[in-house]
Amino acid sequence: MKGLLTQFLGNNPLSNKIYRVTGIKPGKLRIYQEALRHSSMSDPRSVDQIKNNERLEFLGDAILDAVVAEILFKQFPKKNEGFLTEMRTRIVNREQLGYLASKLGLVEIMDIKRDLHSNKIAMKTIGGNALEALIGAIYLDKGFLAAREFVSQRLVGQYLDMEKLMATAVSHKALVMKWAQQNHKVLRFDSESQVENRNDLHSVSLVIDEEIWFTEVNHSRKKAEELCSEKACRKLGL
Repeated sequence: MKGLLTQFLGNNPLSNKIYRVTGIKPGKLRIYQEALRHSSMSDPRSVDQIKNNERLEFLGDAILDAVVAEILFKQFPKKNEGFLTEMRTRIVNREQLGYLASKLGLVEIMDIKRDLHSNKIAMKTIGGNALEALIGAIYLDKGFLAAREFVSQRLVGQYLDMEKLMATAVSHKALVMKWAQQNHKVLRFDSESQVENRNDLHSVSLVIDEEIWFTEVNHSRKKAEELCSEKACRKLGL
Protein backbone atom coordinates (compact mmCIF):
# COMPACT_ATOMS: atom_id res chain seq x y z
CA MET A 1 0.00 0.00 0.00
CA LYS A 2 2.82 2.37 0.91
CA GLY A 3 4.50 1.63 -2.42
CA LEU A 4 1.31 2.41 -4.34
CA LEU A 5 0.89 5.68 -2.41
CA THR A 6 4.46 6.71 -3.21
CA GLN A 7 3.90 5.86 -6.87
CA PHE A 8 0.70 7.90 -6.88
CA LEU A 9 2.06 10.98 -5.07
CA GLY A 10 5.78 10.83 -5.71
CA ASN A 11 8.49 10.97 -3.06
CA ASN A 12 7.66 14.33 -1.50
CA PRO A 13 6.93 13.75 2.22
CA LEU A 14 4.68 16.81 2.48
CA SER A 15 2.54 15.63 -0.43
CA ASN A 16 2.04 12.32 1.34
CA LYS A 17 1.05 14.04 4.60
CA ILE A 18 -1.41 16.37 2.87
CA TYR A 19 -2.99 13.44 1.04
CA ARG A 20 -3.44 11.54 4.32
CA VAL A 21 -5.10 14.57 5.93
CA THR A 22 -7.27 15.71 3.03
CA GLY A 23 -7.59 12.77 0.64
CA ILE A 24 -6.43 15.17 -2.08
CA LYS A 25 -3.34 14.86 -4.27
CA PRO A 26 -1.64 18.28 -4.03
CA GLY A 27 -0.87 20.12 -7.22
CA LYS A 28 0.53 23.52 -6.23
CA LEU A 29 2.51 22.35 -3.22
CA ARG A 30 3.76 25.80 -2.24
CA ILE A 31 0.18 26.90 -1.44
CA TYR A 32 -0.13 24.04 1.06
CA GLN A 33 3.24 24.92 2.57
CA GLU A 34 1.86 28.43 3.11
CA ALA A 35 -1.36 27.06 4.63
CA LEU A 36 0.62 25.02 7.15
CA ARG A 37 3.09 27.75 8.09
CA HIS A 38 2.26 29.57 11.32
CA SER A 39 3.14 33.24 11.77
CA SER A 40 5.60 32.27 14.54
CA MET A 41 7.90 31.01 11.76
CA SER A 42 7.84 34.26 9.79
CA ASP A 43 11.12 36.08 9.30
CA PRO A 44 10.59 39.71 8.18
CA ARG A 45 14.22 39.86 6.98
CA SER A 46 13.70 37.11 4.42
CA VAL A 47 12.41 37.99 0.95
CA ASP A 48 11.98 34.53 -0.56
CA GLN A 49 10.52 32.69 2.41
CA ILE A 50 7.12 31.02 2.26
CA LYS A 51 4.38 33.29 3.60
CA ASN A 52 2.45 32.40 6.74
CA ASN A 53 -1.15 31.18 6.57
CA GLU A 54 -3.04 34.33 7.62
CA ARG A 55 -4.17 35.37 4.13
CA LEU A 56 -5.26 31.83 3.26
CA GLU A 57 -7.13 31.69 6.58
CA PHE A 58 -9.18 34.71 5.45
CA LEU A 59 -10.04 33.01 2.16
CA GLY A 60 -10.80 29.65 3.73
CA ASP A 61 -13.06 31.19 6.35
CA ALA A 62 -15.30 32.65 3.62
CA ILE A 63 -15.41 29.35 1.70
CA LEU A 64 -16.15 27.35 4.86
CA ASP A 65 -19.03 29.67 5.75
CA ALA A 66 -20.53 29.32 2.27
CA VAL A 67 -20.23 25.53 2.14
CA VAL A 68 -21.62 24.99 5.63
CA ALA A 69 -24.51 27.34 4.83
CA GLU A 70 -25.30 25.29 1.70
CA ILE A 71 -25.13 21.99 3.63
CA LEU A 72 -27.50 23.24 6.31
CA PHE A 73 -29.87 24.84 3.79
CA LYS A 74 -30.27 21.50 1.99
CA GLN A 75 -30.29 19.28 5.08
CA PHE A 76 -32.92 21.29 6.98
CA PRO A 77 -35.42 22.51 4.32
CA LYS A 78 -38.12 23.40 6.87
CA LYS A 79 -35.96 25.26 9.39
CA ASN A 80 -35.93 29.06 9.59
CA GLU A 81 -33.02 31.48 9.20
CA GLY A 82 -32.41 31.73 12.94
CA PHE A 83 -31.93 27.96 13.29
CA LEU A 84 -29.62 27.80 10.25
CA THR A 85 -27.50 30.68 11.54
CA GLU A 86 -27.22 29.09 14.99
CA MET A 87 -26.21 25.72 13.53
CA ARG A 88 -23.60 27.31 11.29
CA THR A 89 -22.14 29.08 14.33
CA ARG A 90 -21.94 25.76 16.19
CA ILE A 91 -20.00 24.23 13.30
CA VAL A 92 -17.57 27.04 12.46
CA ASN A 93 -16.77 28.39 15.94
CA ARG A 94 -13.15 28.28 17.06
CA GLU A 95 -13.67 25.41 19.50
CA GLN A 96 -15.22 23.17 16.85
CA LEU A 97 -12.59 24.02 14.23
CA GLY A 98 -9.86 23.23 16.74
CA TYR A 99 -11.50 19.86 17.37
CA LEU A 100 -11.69 19.10 13.64
CA ALA A 101 -8.05 20.10 13.14
CA SER A 102 -7.11 17.74 15.97
CA LYS A 103 -9.05 14.84 14.44
CA LEU A 104 -7.27 15.41 11.13
CA GLY A 105 -3.85 15.55 12.80
CA LEU A 106 -3.29 18.92 11.16
CA VAL A 107 -1.13 20.54 13.84
CA GLU A 108 1.34 17.65 13.68
CA ILE A 109 2.29 18.54 10.10
CA MET A 110 2.43 22.32 10.59
CA ASP A 111 5.51 24.49 10.42
CA ILE A 112 5.31 26.05 13.87
CA LYS A 113 7.60 26.96 16.74
CA ARG A 114 8.06 23.97 19.00
CA ASP A 115 7.43 25.81 22.28
CA LEU A 116 3.86 26.64 21.20
CA HIS A 117 2.89 22.97 21.39
CA SER A 118 2.79 23.16 25.20
CA ASN A 119 0.13 25.91 25.09
CA LYS A 120 -3.10 23.91 24.72
CA ILE A 121 -5.36 26.98 24.46
CA ALA A 122 -3.21 28.53 21.73
CA MET A 123 -3.00 25.25 19.84
CA LYS A 124 -6.79 25.04 19.51
CA THR A 125 -6.85 28.44 17.83
CA ILE A 126 -3.77 27.70 15.73
CA GLY A 127 -5.25 24.41 14.54
CA GLY A 128 -8.60 25.98 13.66
CA ASN A 129 -6.92 28.80 11.77
CA ALA A 130 -4.75 26.32 9.86
CA LEU A 131 -7.83 24.31 8.91
CA GLU A 132 -9.40 27.41 7.36
CA ALA A 133 -6.10 28.13 5.57
CA LEU A 134 -6.03 24.55 4.27
CA ILE A 135 -9.53 24.98 2.84
CA GLY A 136 -8.30 28.14 1.12
CA ALA A 137 -5.32 26.24 -0.29
CA ILE A 138 -7.53 23.45 -1.65
CA TYR A 139 -9.74 26.07 -3.31
CA LEU A 140 -6.77 27.77 -5.01
CA ASP A 141 -5.23 24.45 -6.05
CA LYS A 142 -8.25 22.39 -7.07
CA GLY A 143 -11.21 24.78 -7.24
CA PHE A 144 -14.43 25.33 -5.32
CA LEU A 145 -15.92 21.87 -5.93
CA ALA A 146 -12.91 20.16 -4.36
CA ALA A 147 -13.01 22.52 -1.38
CA ARG A 148 -16.74 21.89 -0.97
CA GLU A 149 -16.24 18.12 -1.10
CA PHE A 150 -13.47 18.29 1.52
CA VAL A 151 -15.70 20.27 3.91
CA SER A 152 -18.86 18.23 3.32
CA GLN A 153 -17.33 14.74 3.17
CA ARG A 154 -14.12 14.91 5.20
CA LEU A 155 -15.19 17.35 7.91
CA VAL A 156 -18.97 17.53 8.32
CA GLY A 157 -19.70 14.06 7.02
CA GLN A 158 -16.96 12.22 8.88
CA TYR A 159 -16.49 14.04 12.18
CA LEU A 160 -19.60 16.05 13.04
CA ASP A 161 -22.77 14.67 14.62
CA MET A 162 -25.62 16.97 13.56
CA GLU A 163 -28.02 15.57 16.15
CA LYS A 164 -25.52 16.25 18.92
CA LEU A 165 -24.85 19.75 17.61
CA MET A 166 -28.58 20.51 17.56
CA ALA A 167 -28.79 19.57 21.24
CA THR A 168 -25.82 21.74 22.21
CA ALA A 169 -26.69 25.22 23.39
CA VAL A 170 -24.26 28.00 22.48
CA SER A 171 -24.32 31.28 24.39
CA HIS A 172 -22.45 33.92 22.41
CA LYS A 173 -22.89 36.32 25.30
CA ALA A 174 -21.10 33.90 27.63
CA LEU A 175 -18.29 33.44 25.10
CA VAL A 176 -17.67 37.14 24.59
CA MET A 177 -17.89 37.86 28.33
CA LYS A 178 -15.32 35.12 28.97
CA TRP A 179 -13.07 36.67 26.31
CA ALA A 180 -13.43 40.11 27.91
CA GLN A 181 -12.50 38.73 31.31
CA GLN A 182 -9.47 36.87 29.99
CA ASN A 183 -8.24 39.93 28.08
CA HIS A 184 -8.98 42.45 30.87
CA LYS A 185 -11.61 44.30 28.84
CA VAL A 186 -14.52 46.27 30.31
CA LEU A 187 -17.73 45.02 28.71
CA ARG A 188 -21.32 46.15 29.15
CA PHE A 189 -24.64 46.24 27.32
CA ASP A 190 -26.39 49.61 27.01
CA SER A 191 -30.14 49.32 26.47
CA GLU A 192 -32.87 51.77 25.46
CA SER A 193 -36.56 50.96 25.16
CA GLN A 194 -38.87 52.42 22.55
CA VAL A 195 -42.42 51.83 21.39
CA GLU A 196 -43.27 51.11 17.77
CA ASN A 197 -46.80 50.21 16.66
CA ARG A 198 -47.73 49.60 20.30
CA ASN A 199 -44.92 47.07 20.66
CA ASP A 200 -41.92 47.49 22.93
CA LEU A 201 -38.57 47.39 21.19
CA HIS A 202 -35.16 47.25 22.84
CA SER A 203 -32.11 48.86 21.28
CA VAL A 204 -29.05 47.19 22.78
CA SER A 205 -25.43 48.17 22.19
CA LEU A 206 -22.41 46.04 23.04
CA VAL A 207 -19.79 48.37 24.50
CA ILE A 208 -16.19 47.25 25.07
CA ASP A 209 -13.71 49.62 26.67
CA GLU A 210 -16.15 52.50 26.05
CA GLU A 211 -16.34 51.71 22.32
CA ILE A 212 -19.65 50.66 20.74
CA TRP A 213 -19.05 47.47 18.78
CA PHE A 214 -22.55 46.48 17.65
CA THR A 215 -26.14 47.60 18.11
CA GLU A 216 -29.23 45.44 17.64
CA VAL A 217 -32.96 46.16 17.96
CA ASN A 218 -35.32 43.39 19.04
CA HIS A 219 -38.55 42.82 20.97
CA SER A 220 -36.47 40.81 23.45
CA ARG A 221 -33.61 42.55 25.24
CA LYS A 222 -31.88 39.22 25.82
CA LYS A 223 -32.17 38.32 22.14
CA ALA A 224 -30.68 41.68 21.16
CA GLU A 225 -27.77 41.08 23.55
CA GLU A 226 -27.22 37.64 22.04
CA LEU A 227 -27.28 39.01 18.49
CA CYS A 228 -24.66 41.64 19.40
CA SER A 229 -22.57 38.95 21.08
CA GLU A 230 -22.79 36.66 18.06
CA LYS A 231 -21.37 39.38 15.82
CA ALA A 232 -18.62 40.01 18.37
CA CYS A 233 -17.75 36.31 18.45
CA ARG A 234 -17.41 36.24 14.69
CA LYS A 235 -15.24 39.38 14.77
CA LEU A 236 -13.02 37.86 17.45
CA GLY A 237 -12.92 34.38 15.92
CA LEU A 238 -14.43 32.73 19.00
